[in-house]
Amino acid sequence: RGLLVQCRERVLALAAPAADRAGRSPTTLQQVLDQWSLVRPTTDLKRNADAPLQLPLDPGIGHLLMVLLNNAADAGEQADREQVDLSLRIEGQDLVGEVRDYGRGFDASQPVLPGALFSSGKTQGMGVGLALSHATIERLRGELWMRPATGLGTRVGFRVPLANEDTPR
Repeated sequence: RGLLVQCRERVLALAAPAADRAGRSPTTLQQVLDQWSLVRPTTDLKRNADAPLQLPLDPGIGHLLMVLLNNAADAGEQADREQVDLSLRIEGQDLVGEVRDYGRGFDASQPVLPGALFSSGKTQGMGVGLALSHATIERLRGELWMRPATGLGTRVGFRVPLANEDTPR
């Protein structure tokens, strides 16, 4: 239920016209990761040392990262392996990221994206986070993918343009 409240607030913020957001200072990757670490203090977050931490972000990208990190942390908790790996880099005009969990993983022969909207592998999950991630990716004209990790776990990656119609250049 807490996630639904948070999602509702994020959806309202994303739906606000760009002019309404113009006065706000942009969020950085570092701020998103700091906020996430406060919420998930027992999860060990490993990230690449050269991640562009001071990069200003569209609020949707910050929300996308929070959802992906939370899903990965949940998967790791269920498997008693509370670790999440995060890789972020800039490729040309795009931000490319990948979140790896250490959970049970998934059956690669089954379709996962995009057919699994509003379904979840969590006992209490409703798939809202994944659905909002898809909506964010579509709005930003990016792409999202999911692959099995080596060993157990899942890798969820994304690519989003750093400059788009809703973001000042």
